[in-house]
Amino acid sequence: MNRILYIPIVLFLIIAQIKSQNNLPIPPLDTGTWNNEVRTFDLLMSNSSTEFLPGIQTPTSGYNGSYLGPTLLMHKGDNVALNVTNQLGENSTTHWHGFHVPAIMDGGPHQMIPHNTTWTATFEMLNQASTFWYHPHHKPTFWSDSDGTGGQVHRGLAAMIIVEDEVTDGLDIPKTYGVDDIPLIIQDRAFNPDGTFREFINLPALVVRTGDTMLVNGAITPTHNAPAQMIRYRILNASNGRSYYLGFSDNRDFYQIGSDGGLLESPIALNRLRISPAERVEIVVDFSNDLNSTIDLLSYASEFINIFPTYPPPLRDAMDTTDYRIMGFSVIDATSDPITTLPSTLTDIPLYNENDAVNNTSPRPFVIVNGAPLATINGASMDLNVINETIQLGNLEVWEITNLSGVAHPFHIHGAPFQVLSRSNGPVPENEKGWKDVILVPAAQGMNNPGVVKVIKPFLDFADDTFPYMYHCHILEHEDRGMMGQYVVIDTVTTSIGEMNEIISDSRLYPNPVDANTVQVEFLTTVADEFTFSLVSGTGQIIQTFFENKQVGTGKHIYTLNLEGIPSGMYFISIKSKQGSVVKKLIRI
Repeated sequence: MNRILYIPIVLFLIIAQIKSQNNLPIPPLDTGTWNNEVRTFDLLMSNSSTEFLPGIQTPTSGYNGSYLGPTLLMHKGDNVALNVTNQLGENSTTHWHGFHVPAIMDGGPHQMIPHNTTWTATFEMLNQASTFWYHPHHKPTFWSDSDGTGGQVHRGLAAMIIVEDEVTDGLDIPKTYGVDDIPLIIQDRAFNPDGTFREFINLPALVVRTGDTMLVNGAITPTHNAPAQMIRYRILNASNGRSYYLGFSDNRDFYQIGSDGGLLESPIALNRLRISPAERVEIVVDFSNDLNSTIDLLSYASEFINIFPTYPPPLRDAMDTTDYRIMGFSVIDATSDPITTLPSTLTDIPLYNENDAVNNTSPRPFVIVNGAPLATINGASMDLNVINETIQLGNLEVWEITNLSGVAHPFHIHGAPFQVLSRSNGPVPENEKGWKDVILVPAAQGMNNPGVVKVIKPFLDFADDTFPYMYHCHILEHEDRGMMGQYVVIDTVTTSIGEMNEIISDSRLYPNPVDANTVQVEFLTTVADEFTFSLVSGTGQIIQTFFENKQVGTGKHIYTLNLEGIPSGMYFISIKSKQGSVVKKLIRI
C-alpha cells in the first residue's frame, strides 16, 4: 500500500500548514574549549521531546539537546578530545563518521558507552577539510530493536562536523557559518496520529525505517532565508535508508565543491545530484539575481528511478517514484561583503594508481547479499567476535564490492578515505573522483548482472591487532541485520602494538588512563642492556624521550615517567633495547 495513504487527514493538514511556515533552524556551532592545547568537546546523549507538529511533542533523542546536535568545528592538526556521556537509559556508542583515527577511538560497536558513563576519544585531526558527522554505531540484539544504530539515529542522534585546513583557510569561498555556509541535515520521517515517530511504514515488504515527511535540520520542509549571493550548503543525508536526487524547482545549475572526504579539484556545474544515506556533498548556489524570489529544493524521484533505481518495484513507495519538495529558499538582501564568484581551482587531489596496489591483479572481494533473516557480506553476517579481514599497515589496496541483491547499497569503509576506480553502471562521474568514504553500489540487474564498484584505499598510520574498523552498508537496518564486517590493520614489519618478545615481558603501565603528571612503567627483562624509553604519538612521532641508552640489568623494573606538559590524548610508550622492544598504549586524560 502506498504510504501516503497512511497519513490521517488531520495530520496531513497540519503538515501541509507547517510546510509554508517553518524557517530553517541552524544547529549551534561548537568550536570546543581549549584545555592544555587540546580542543575539547563535551557531548551529552539524552532523551527528550521535540515539537515538529504544532502543539504536539514527539519523543526524541539528541546530543546536547532534544534532537540532532551541535555542529562541531575542528582544524587539521588539532589535538582533539571528545567526552561523550550517555544518559539514554541504554547502551550506545558514538562514531566519528569519515575520520582517520585509531580504531580504538573510532566509536564503533566495540567502544561501548553504557548508560550513565562517559567515553573519551582523543586523537590528532589528520583529515583534510571536509564535512563529516557523528552518530551512534551500536549493534542491537535483534535488528529492529530501538537501541540499535537504526533506532537511535532515527530518534535524532546525528549531527555534523566541519573540519577546516590551510587550503580552505586560503580559499575565497563562502565560509561564515550560519550566514553563507549552511548545514543541511536531510531526513525522512513518518508520524503517528499522536505525533510519535512511526518507524516501519512499509512492513512487511521493506524492513527499513523510511518516512513520508521531509525534515531538514529537524524541521518539516523548512525555508531558508538565503542572501542574494553565493551560498554554500553542506548537505548530509542522515536518512536511515532513502537516497535523493537533488535539484532546484527552476532547474538551475549549482556547483559541487566537495564530497565525503574533501574538496573536489574544481567546482563542478550540475543541475541534479544523487546522495545516498551517509554521503555528504558541499554545493554552492548563486542567488545573486534572485532577490525576493522563492525557489524549492526537490528530489526528482521520477527521474532517479530510471537512472539509478535503489529499490526494486515491490519495495518502492510514492517517494521512490514521485518528485517532492524537501525545502524552500526565500531570497533576501545580500550581506555586506558577499562572495559572488568561485575560484576555478580548489585543491589538488593526488590520484592513486591501481597498479601501485599490493593486490592490483586480485582485488579484495566483498559480496553483498540482502538475505533474510540476516544480511551478509562474503556469506557472513556481522559477529563482534570475528575479524573478517586482516590488512598490513602501509598497504594500498583495491576493494571490489559486488552487489547480488536487487537493492542499491551505500557501502561505507571506516578509516582513511578512498577513491573510486570503476562502476559497473557506467563511468565514474566527475563528482565521485574526489575523496569518498561511502559509495552507492548499484543493484543487481538479474542473476548474471551484479552491481560492482571498485575502490582503492590506503591503510596508513594506525595498526591495532585487537580493535577493528568496520565496513558495512549504511542503510542502517541492513547494518543492524548483519551487513557489516570487521577488519584490523596489523604491522608485521615493525613491532606491533602490545607485542612482547622473549627478552621483555610482563610489561604494564599504571595508572592507565592517567590524569596525573606521572605514570609508572613496569617490565621484566631477561638480559642486561641499554634501554631507551620514549613517548610516541598516534602517528608514530617521538614526542619525548625519557631515558636514552639507560643501562638496565636483568629482572623486574619499575620506572616513573614525567608527563607534565603532555596534553590529553592517545600515546604509546616505547621501551627499546638493542635486542628487543615493546610498545604499550597510554591514554592521557
